[in-house]
Amino acid sequence: MDINELRKEIDALDDKILALYMQRMELCADIAEYKAKNEKSVSDFSRENAILFRLAKTVPAEMQVYVKELYGAIFATSKAYQSSLINRNSPTVKEIKDVLMEGSVEFPVVASAACQGVEGSNAERAARKIFQVGDVSYFRDFASVFNAVDKGFCEYGILPVENSTSGSVLEVYDLMKKYDFRIVRSLKLRIDHCLACVKGSDIKKIEKVISHPQALRQCGKFIAERSLQTISAENTATAARDLSESGDQTTAVICSADCAEKYGLVVLDRAIQDHKDNYTRFICIAKKLQIFRGSEKISLVTSLPHEAGSLSKILSEFSAHNLNLTKIESRPISSDFEFLFYFDFEGDVTSKSVQNLIARLELGSDKFKFLGCYKEIV
Repeated sequence: MDINELRKEIDALDDKILALYMQRMELCADIAEYKAKNEKSVSDFSRENAILFRLAKTVPAEMQVYVKELYGAIFATSKAYQSSLINRNSPTVKEIKDVLMEGSVEFPVVASAACQGVEGSNAERAARKIFQVGDVSYFRDFASVFNAVDKGFCEYGILPVENSTSGSVLEVYDLMKKYDFRIVRSLKLRIDHCLACVKGSDIKKIEKVISHPQALRQCGKFIAERSLQTISAENTATAARDLSESGDQTTAVICSADCAEKYGLVVLDRAIQDHKDNYTRFICIAKKLQIFRGSEKISLVTSLPHEAGSLSKILSEFSAHNLNLTKIESRPISSDFEFLFYFDFEGDVTSKSVQNLIARLELGSDKFKFLGCYKEIV
């Protein structure tokens, strides 16, 4: 047989496979109806494993891996189809629908924002990028930023949540858990650290370096190579301001070049961070849920029991809805090895599939919290 004849036979088989696949999907629709009525999960690993085990035994050993791949794809499309048919509801989904009913809204150009530190901080830089015209107020610590938004002193708060080098800012995650606020925007801000000192000093005189603990960690190699003593400060800009006022010629500060210039300091070295591609992700928080036009990223937190397969099961929910997870962060919440998991993923909050997932997660945990739907900018 030549290749054209072989392809004709394959085409005929494909027609039969498609017809059988459509019959299978019709049955999946009936299963979706049953799962919806009985509050069952779309994913069922034990059922999938049973099917694979049964079928794999009927084919030659060299074909078993291909059968596994084939049915992995069939299971994925079946679960996605079931998810699209199920209408689940929960308090958060109702809140989302209520906000969406108000219509699509553009992100504000002018707003009042709270950030930690003083003028020249990276949080201020983030605020100026997030809002074209921002009335920025400064607060001593992260908790005060949350309090300012809570009391209505500022409409929004700007906070760092993770750095590409030194990881997550756990205090902010804990405050997000404490306050019932929502993320409405996020920003990836490039961070280039410089070493700066007061006028009249030079690198030979420097014995100590002061900055925020995150900045000190991000420049760990530079500090270690010069055997500098480290001093922690509340903020890089606060450290720069205090050094400028003290006139201490034996201490340098790690901050941005703009911050050094603002406080009249001399830059001794630039881009001293361990990794040149150094970014900090900032979030913009609001007291109430707001969903602005162009929002395509979602964050939420939920608890998982300390039992085998609990994380795998929740990950399968994201897979069933064909959603791209961009971050998973775990935090212990008790001595019994119970954890909170923070999830960031790309998804359209207006879609039934995403709303079904949110409802499913919320109804399955008493510690679920929807953190927000927002756009991430760079």
